[in-house]
Amino acid sequence: MKTRTILLFLIVGFSSCKMDDAAKQREAIVVRELVLLRTEGLALAEFVGAKSLDADVIQLGEQLRAYYQQTHPDFLQACTGSQIDLNDADFDSLWTNISDRFVSDDQSMESLCLQLCDENIRASIKLYEDIIRTRESEKISYFSFIALPDLYNQQQQLHKVRSHFRAQQMQISW
Repeated sequence: MKTRTILLFLIVGFSSCKMDDAAKQREAIVVRELVLLRTEGLALAEFVGAKSLDADVIQLGEQLRAYYQQTHPDFLQACTGSQIDLNDADFDSLWTNISDRFVSDDQSMESLCLQLCDENIRASIKLYEDIIRTRESEKISYFSFIALPDLYNQQQQLHKVRSHFRAQQMQISW
């Protein structure tokens, strides 16, 4: 009887360790995705400021930059203790991808800025919603819950700027 109890205790103990390891791996993947999306968003804000000539688009880039700067301390706190498997090559690749999109695309610069920012915001919203839905990490879920409304606001602002920009383009073509 004692042997069975000890064996059962060991099996339960090892399976919970495996579950903890799996949860930590999933958390590390989520944190990695968050870091990359946030870095991409900040880089896009920088490119928008440097490449766009439209005042509304530039202001949108400034608002995005402010969002990432304001939420950064809370993000760092939420990720404290999480393993982040990133290196300089990951960031170089991210920067190169963004740079290449700005060089090789034949859209107007403002349209491209808005499109890339929209893609980043949509991906970020989806990830934050998934994090909240799964509730695997309490700290990261709480941060997502706090950060998500501002992303919705950024998305709404982007759509207003895009509509205004399209209206301007239509007036110019007439």
